Amino acid sequence: MVHVGVLSLLGLAAMFLAGTEARCSSTSQIECHANTQCIAITSVCDSGKQCSDGSDEDPYVCETWTRKSPQCSVGQIYCGGCRLIADACKRSDCNPRLNPRMCEMVKAGKLNLPKGMNMTSGIVAVLTTAVNTSLKNQKRDCPMLYTRVGQLCLALFSPAKVKWPEARQFCRSIYGDLAKFDNVGDFGHLVQYMRSSRLTTDFWVGGRFDLDTNAWSWTVDESAMPLGSPYWAVRHSSSCVPRPPPHTDPFSNPPTALPDAPCFTNTQAPAKRQEGWCSALTYEHYYYMTDQSCQEERSPLCMLEADDDDDQLDEEPEGKV
Repeated sequence: MVHVGVLSLLGLAAMFLAGTEARCSSTSQIECHANTQCIAITSVCDSGKQCSDGSDEDPYVCETWTRKSPQCSVGQIYCGGCRLIADACKRSDCNPRLNPRMCEMVKAGKLNLPKGMNMTSGIVAVLTTAVNTSLKNQKRDCPMLYTRVGQLCLALFSPAKVKWPEARQFCRSIYGDLAKFDNVGDFGHLVQYMRSSRLTTDFWVGGRFDLDTNAWSWTVDESAMPLGSPYWAVRHSSSCVPRPPPHTDPFSNPPTALPDAPCFTNTQAPAKRQEGWCSALTYEHYYYMTDQSCQEERSPLCMLEADDDDDQLDEEPEGKV
């Protein structure tokens, strides 16, 4: 989690306010992101832009927005009967069916598109100094910006939404790197921490498909990432897919299904073996790893690099990716 003192120093609170209070007079309407235009909630993500700023069809909104349940009308969800989304968001028994990010927007009455903080050189310099100072003064626990999660010092920097290369550059500027998991225990501690903290943010971690190793590899040391359960998410497939034997060799393509192999409607990430794909922990997939385009914007999940040489703290941290 981000240290409160640093957030106060940077004045970040204003960056996450949706703006002026929503002005729509009806609970069946919602205000567009960048102006005071009000549209019907049932018009959000219907493949036709109603907001002049296009916020009602923004990918961030639509990846969380519930259009309808199969047995209900558009803008309704089945929860003890067909209910309007605004009503369903008020009911605790409907929560498992609804994305909390959508309900936050419905409750606020305004479409909110959090683009995150701008990682300017000034902001990064302040954060670097904060970590440097607390590393020198705090020997037995994690420094400022970092939180102890199991055996690791992690910084779940949710204010920022950046592409994967920028996320890694930021982590290295605060004496860390994008997170790597050496064992199931470390990964399990993190998943439990994210669940107990009720985080809904998607985070970049330190794996990507590397052409040099021809494998999904951790960038911190180029070691191969583990495949399969319990690290990688299972995804629903729109078609029945014959399941091959487990993929255990990270340096080869997944094996093909055997003749007469059972057919299932689920596949397991990663699906891509090509440059430009990176690993993330996504709220949609219950914090398990998924393969995502490295050019998408998510938050950095940094891991403090173990280094007993205090003299290196005064050196400029590496910024290369």
